[in-house]
Amino acid sequence: MAGRLRGKVAIITGGTSGIGKRSVEVFAEEGAFVLIAARREKEGRELAQALGSKVDFIKTDVSKEEDVKAMIAYALERFGRLDCLFNNAGGPAPVGSIETIPLGKYESALSVLLGGVMLGMKHAAPIMRAQGSGSIINTASVAGVLAGYSSSMIYSAAKAAVIHLSSACLWN
Repeated sequence: MAGRLRGKVAIITGGTSGIGKRSVEVFAEEGAFVLIAARREKEGRELAQALGSKVDFIKTDVSKEEDVKAMIAYALERFGRLDCLFNNAGGPAPVGSIETIPLGKYESALSVLLGGVMLGMKHAAPIMRAQGSGSIINTASVAGVLAGYSSSMIYSAAKAAVIHLSSACLWN
């Protein structure tokens, strides 16, 4: 079924490993122009080069609003539009009981797992509204709906928040 995304433009955050990397490969196989947005520059550049001229890379930390704004701006400059934002970037979250969670690690995890999703939506939605089309995909987890499914309660709470944020945005 190659070609289902022919001519579409997608940004995939966290696109250098796991679900993100495979998504980059599938989107490219299906004909999309893809911007890989991730922190690991070496892996991102290597993947983009391996997949050809329709795939590019921009170093992005989704927890930083300036990086997210630059990511969106680069996609528009490079490809002329934005049809899909796949908020997939993730990272480690602290484990342990509630009384042992360091505040800094909690804040760092939330800034990527939830903040990165919010920032992506915040800056992609106006572009898509102006175009009259577009899709935003947010990676969540079964851990966001089933307590105890993850070894990190902070990860679970962040993914529950992603699910709720995604639902709440449908009404605003």
